[in-house]
Amino acid sequence: MSYYLAIIILVWFSLFVLGILVSENGRISTVEKKYLYRTLVIVGVSAWAEWAGLFLSGKTDYPVWMLKTVKCLDYCLTPMAADGLTISFKDKSIYRKMIRVLLGVNVVIQIVFAFTGGMIVIDEQNRYSNGPLYGIYVSFYILLMVLITIEMIIYGKRFRRQNRASLYATILLVLTGIIFQEVYKSEVRTAYLALALGMVMLYIHNSEFGSIAADDMLKEQQLRIMLSQIQPHFLHNSLATIKELCETDPQAAADAIGKFSLYLRNNMKGMEKIDRIPFEKELEHTKTYLELEQLRFGSELEITYDIKCTDFSLPALTLQPIAENAVRHGARGKLPPVGKVCIATQDCRDHYEIRVSDNGPGFSKDDAGYSKEGDHIGVANVRERLKSVCGGDLKIETSPETGAVVTLWIPKDQFFDPKKH
Repeated sequence: MSYYLAIIILVWFSLFVLGILVSENGRISTVEKKYLYRTLVIVGVSAWAEWAGLFLSGKTDYPVWMLKTVKCLDYCLTPMAADGLTISFKDKSIYRKMIRVLLGVNVVIQIVFAFTGGMIVIDEQNRYSNGPLYGIYVSFYILLMVLITIEMIIYGKRFRRQNRASLYATILLVLTGIIFQEVYKSEVRTAYLALALGMVMLYIHNSEFGSIAADDMLKEQQLRIMLSQIQPHFLHNSLATIKELCETDPQAAADAIGKFSLYLRNNMKGMEKIDRIPFEKELEHTKTYLELEQLRFGSELEITYDIKCTDFSLPALTLQPIAENAVRHGARGKLPPVGKVCIATQDCRDHYEIRVSDNGPGFSKDDAGYSKEGDHIGVANVRERLKSVCGGDLKIETSPETGAVVTLWIPKDQFFDPKKH
């Protein structure tokens, strides 16, 4: 028994280390952490129950009901412990529902037959052996592991193909530990050690390759943002303006071509940026866009700036799409003598603010180009970028009388130096 006690202690210590890793992970929500902690406790208690059953077996100075209670706890919690492998899957498939039903039915069966001799039989020396209904428990356990394996295979498809081998090897590790214990019951007790190692391996796999999957998703967002900003109407209108200038003012046309080229180049560079860029660079890109629009509208479009701070960073292609909305759906959305767009920044106590306002008719959720949530596609993309890259957000204030104001909220980060990017 001493060697198995050492194994259980190692299992507990592994679960303790895993709990520390979970607590240090800032990407996991508080609710998810509570669920993970609860699962770790279930695994730890079920491991103790199996050890306690072996310890009490053959001890005549302990009451029989104590051994029966411990074995009932063992048979109830062990399948739940195996299900702990799927704690990070966040899966709502039919297999997940089947597993929950299976676990519930098993608990009912164990409680009903734990003290009737159905699951375990205890002799005069207080030693336990498998009862006539033990085969039902084994069948449940095998079915559970099959369902977990299916879930693991489905879950693996979320990752790149080259990152799946370690995931499938982990479930093989756990299955091997369980098989060794079932085949060599009296000599080998490896199920819980393999299970604890499997949970640690899964956590490492998710932490390592989950960030890669998040980067892939972020790149897809960047592509959508870039495509949403280089709109065909803007390209057509800019080229039409340059064509007219070629006939009336060749020098202005040459300047416009340079600005148009700079606009396209900055959009391409913005797609490559996963992290943040200095605000000054994003402002420069936005000014290039607005200068092209002013070439088109002339005195009918007025752009003003109230820049009180620039020493901060933000995701690339964040300000420009908001400014484009202000021009397209705002300042040019009605017929005032002059359409006005103002860009302002402010240094607040714990964040920076960027305000883009116009004197147009305001946003309408019935306008074409809005998402299901009611935001314009460009605005929705910016919100996603702010949240995923720097934890920021934006809000929209709009009315037909005063126009629209979009405020971007950028949290301060003392560890980030925009001049190094």
